[in-house]
Amino acid sequence: MAFGRRREKTTTTTTTTERRRSPLLLGLAAFAVLIATLFFWLSAFSVPFIDSIHYVHTRENDVKFGNFGWCAGAPLNGLIAGQACHQHVGYNFRPWIPGGKSATGALILVALTAGFGSLAFLSLLHTITNISSGAISFFLTALATLLATISFFLVVIIFGTAHRRFNNDNLDAKYGAAFVLVIIGWLIYLFVAIPLVVLGWFRQRRQHTTTAHIRGDTNHTTNVTIRA
Repeated sequence: MAFGRRREKTTTTTTTTERRRSPLLLGLAAFAVLIATLFFWLSAFSVPFIDSIHYVHTRENDVKFGNFGWCAGAPLNGLIAGQACHQHVGYNFRPWIPGGKSATGALILVALTAGFGSLAFLSLLHTITNISSGAISFFLTALATLLATISFFLVVIIFGTAHRRFNNDNLDAKYGAAFVLVIIGWLIYLFVAIPLVVLGWFRQRRQHTTTAHIRGDTNHTTNVTIRA
């Protein structure tokens, strides 16, 4: 009687299936950041750069106030027609504009908000395809939102006070587009962009990966009996 041993070897088969969540939330976050950032860029380049965009306009003496200066029409500058503009980071227009050059100089934060918002937008576009950069996108969006919040309070305090003082002196002051754009941009950053970035980032990180493995070689030993 003879005994034989036959060894059977099975090979390893590995199958990996990866299912990614849709980057819709991050895409919406990027779009929201883009819109808010555009609003802050327009406000930053208000009068004297873009004549139709300003924080406050006193119609009685035809003066428009912007982020980096102001423009006066004929009643104030003595010209028969046209306007004269004063362009500077920080400007005085006492006693109506409160805080003088220090307060209006701080309006450079509006431009800084737009700058960091642009970086946040570009970073979010990268995060949509590479989730590992999500922390950077969140940080930049949060920083832009913080600057937008500070800018919002500066604009409301400075030009809200100026609006009241102008009207107390019967100068017929009206709010302009820049004032509204800063408020809307801040609201978009705070209540739309930040929540979407947080939700999109964490949901994308928790993407489902289903992996099926048959690991290692499986050796089966079979004893065969041969009878003589």
